[in-house]
Amino acid sequence: MPHLLLSNFSIPSTPAQIGEVKFLFYAPPFLGVEIEKVRFLLQLKEYRKGKGGYPLYLLKYEKRTRPLLKLLVKAYSSFLQWSGAKVERENISGIKDKKLSPFLVTIWEDFSNIDILEIGFGTGRHLLQLAREYPDRTILGVEIYPRAIQQVLRRLEVEQIKNVRIINYDGRLLLERIPPNQLEQIYLHFPLPWEENREKRIVNLSFLKEIQRILKPGGFFYLRTDSPVYRDWTIEQLLELPFVEFTVKKNFTYKIVSKYEERWRRLNRNIFDIIVKNWEEGGRPVQNYQFQFKGKLEGIKPELIKGKRFLIHIERIYPMREGGELIKLAMGAYERVEGLFIVNSPTGSYYFKPPAPVEENWLAHQQLKRIYRCP
Repeated sequence: MPHLLLSNFSIPSTPAQIGEVKFLFYAPPFLGVEIEKVRFLLQLKEYRKGKGGYPLYLLKYEKRTRPLLKLLVKAYSSFLQWSGAKVERENISGIKDKKLSPFLVTIWEDFSNIDILEIGFGTGRHLLQLAREYPDRTILGVEIYPRAIQQVLRRLEVEQIKNVRIINYDGRLLLERIPPNQLEQIYLHFPLPWEENREKRIVNLSFLKEIQRILKPGGFFYLRTDSPVYRDWTIEQLLELPFVEFTVKKNFTYKIVSKYEERWRRLNRNIFDIIVKNWEEGGRPVQNYQFQFKGKLEGIKPELIKGKRFLIHIERIYPMREGGELIKLAMGAYERVEGLFIVNSPTGSYYFKPPAPVEENWLAHQQLKRIYRCP
């Protein structure tokens, strides 16, 4: 982690500005920073005593608000000028910013240009095959494991494939960000069956309703599984829908075989395909969720709050030197809890960086306002 080891400094009053760097507040050990409309937190942590007995402090970024390296370098430089700190040691020289992949997208993107979706692409064999098979379509791959994402991003560059987008997010939550009747095809191959814990299964009734909402009429959802339990569960959930057409196949040869499937074939395991055809039209449009407070949160304290679809964990409260407090919390869907900060000042409250615009986060936000008496 890029950092500075500092001594002999003082932190002036906030807010303050040095060049294009704004120092917004000081809530020890955190310092709020804004550069080019990007906010992040610096953290000052006492490291050890120096040779002369004076304290040394480590200055680094806070992981939840990690900035680009170029912004971090600007913040460090301005902090030295602002505080008069002496640098005892640093590890920034020679570090280069990682090149941002043009294939990566975030949950805040507009997904109205996506044609095909694969949830949980793993090694990327099937995703890349889709890209080659449909060069005139834009394909979105969803994966939660960073190592798998990096592997596929490298292959996209090497093979010069241009029509794929990648997102590191939970597929269940992503669906609500896609407009109705948008997609031609959706693939979910070999999801974890969670045979002893069905609440964790990605396929359930609400998931299938979202699938119907975002597929075009005539579009399809293609599930592959080696688990008879998951097969039966999926069929059971499909039959709960008021209107549905689906086909079940057993041990049909598919156009591309994953490493996972190769292993099960060698063990003579059965492979089941469930193809769901959609004929529904219309449906709920993408919601424009707003995460704003019209006042100050009152009586907030560390605690865990559980809702039906979300949780809120107030982890810690840091007093701000010039008044107010910085609230460290985690909130959102049980399957995708986000680490956040709220600035709770006498003039009002705001998220230091906003939550992802999904319904579970919005429900948690509404609960925060109810509990802590903020309109």
